[in-house]
Order: sequence, then C-alpha cells, then structure tokens
Amino acid sequence: MKKNIINHFIEYLSSTFILSYFAFHNIFLVLIGIIFSLYLININFISNIVRSINKNFLTKKGYKELNKNHMSTKSSSTNLKSSKEDTTLTLAETIEELGYIPSMSKNKDNRAV
Repeated sequence: MKKNIINHFIEYLSSTFILSYFAFHNIFLVLIGIIFSLYLININFISNIVRSINKNFLTKKGYKELNKNHMSTKSSSTNLKSSKEDTTLTLAETIEELGYIPSMSKNKDNRAV
C-alpha cells in the first residue's frame, strides 16, 4: 500500500519537476524529473536486479561461513594429533626431524656428508 502511494507521489513529482522549467528556467529540475521518470519506468527491472544481488551475496556469505566452520573443525582435529610431545618418536619421525639416521653409538661423526 505504501509503495503505491510513494510511486504515485514520485509520478506527480517527476512531472512537476519537468514542467517547472517553464516557471524557473532551471535545467537541473528537469534532469531530476527525468531521472525519477526513468526510475518509475524500470522499477520492476531494478527490483529484480537488487533481489538477485542480495540472493547471490547471501549465498556467498553463507558458503564462506560454512567453509570457515569446516576449516576450523578440520584444523582443530589436526592440532590434536600433532600435540603428542611426551611420547617417544618413531624412527621415521626421528629421521624427518634430524635429517639423518641416528646410530646407536654416541660418536659425533654419525652424519653423512
């Protein structure tokens, strides 16, 4: 109901701005009236574009939030796995850390160069 009242008001306002040129000789009022008229002619097209933009924006925003939630749960599970500092390292983990195969003897010449 209010939209119809506003649209009727804009219709009369645009025609008033255009016809005001004869009284005030001001082209800016005519341009404002033409802009209002073009808005009223294309109001359905403009509202469809605004709806599609809002729909796409909300969809992308929801998708980003979903990905953020998924990534946070995924990263928390990997952090739980990697927090085992008090356990002894396996041979493969020791090789990855040190970069060489440790020997049983405590010689300092155990690195392969």
